[in-house]
Amino acid sequence: MRLLATIAFIVMSVAAVANEAMPSIKHLVDIGGGRHLNIVCVGNGSPTVVFLQGSGASIIDWRKVRSPVAAFTRECFYDRANLGYSDPSDNPTTAENVVEDLHALMQTAKIKRPVVLVGHSLGGLYATLFADKYLSDVAGLVLVDPVFAGQFDVAINRQDSAALLAEDEQWAESMRSCQKLAQAGKLKGENRHICNMPARDDLRGYDLSPQEIEYVDTQLSQPPYYTNQLSEYENMAAKGGRAVAAESLDGAQEREHERSFGSIPLIVLTAGEMFNNPKVSEATNAAVRENWKSGHDKLAKRSTRGESIVVANSHHTIQLDQPDGVVEAIRKVVMQARQ
Repeated sequence: MRLLATIAFIVMSVAAVANEAMPSIKHLVDIGGGRHLNIVCVGNGSPTVVFLQGSGASIIDWRKVRSPVAAFTRECFYDRANLGYSDPSDNPTTAENVVEDLHALMQTAKIKRPVVLVGHSLGGLYATLFADKYLSDVAGLVLVDPVFAGQFDVAINRQDSAALLAEDEQWAESMRSCQKLAQAGKLKGENRHICNMPARDDLRGYDLSPQEIEYVDTQLSQPPYYTNQLSEYENMAAKGGRAVAAESLDGAQEREHERSFGSIPLIVLTAGEMFNNPKVSEATNAAVRENWKSGHDKLAKRSTRGESIVVANSHHTIQLDQPDGVVEAIRKVVMQARQ
C-alpha cells in the first residue's frame, strides 16, 4: 500500500464524515518575499496545537478531531506552499523548506510558542525536523503514523523492487498528466477527470459546507498542487525509488539535525492495521511493517516521556479511522505541557 503517493485521493474521499464545518477556511499571512500561507485557528487555551497533514492532503483531513480539540485548547491548521489557498513556491518541497516556512508563519501570524505539533504521515517527519531545529518552540509532539528517517532501510528482492518501481512510475505519470490538464484549465468548473473527481463526486455525498467543497476543488484544480505532489514524493522517497534501501533527502535532512527531545511530552501513534502491498511478497511486506513499527518506537525514545502506541482498528489515516485515539493523545500531551 502506498503510504504517501495516493494519500490525497484516498483521504479526500473519506475525510468529510464529521458533522461540523470549519468556521472559516481562508486566512492568508505574508511570510516574507511576497508569499502567503493560509492558516485557520480556532478555540482558546494554551499551548496552541498546530497540525501538519500528510502528503498532498488538506486541512479538512483533521475534520474529525477539530471540534474535540478546540474544546480544550487553541488549534491552528495551515496549508503548505502550493496547497489549498497558500501561494506557490519556486523552492522544492523538502523537509527543511517546509520547516522554515512554518517557522516564518508562526512568527508573522504571532502564534504563541511553544506549541504542540501534530503531524500525520509525511507531516510527522516535518514535525520531527521542526522539533530538531527549533526545540524551544515545541511544547510537545503527537506523531500520527509518521514517516521517519530510515523508513527505507529494508532489503527488497529484485522482483519486488521491479514491481515497486513500476508502481512509482505509473503514479508519477498520472501526476504529470494531471499537471498538464490543470495547466490547460481543464480541471476547473464541472470538468470531470480522475484528478478532481474526489472533489466533484465523493465529497458531494458528505456533510461538507460549500466553502469546503470550493476549497478542495481549488486545491485539486491548480497546477502547483501536482507540482508539489511530485516534489514531495521525490524528496521523501529513497534515491532510486522505494525499492532501494537508501536514505531519502528528507530523511537525510532530519538525520543531520537529529537530537534528543529531552523530556517534552511525545506520543507516536501507529496504525493497528498496517499496510500490505499485494504487488510484493509477504516477506517484503513483513519486513516493511517491522521496520515501520521499530522506527516509531525509536522516535518515541527520543524523549524521556515518549510513548509508542498502536491504535487498534485503524489504517494509515488514524485521525479518520479512530479520531478519539488521536484526540486523547493530543489531550494528554497538552495537559503534560501545561504542567
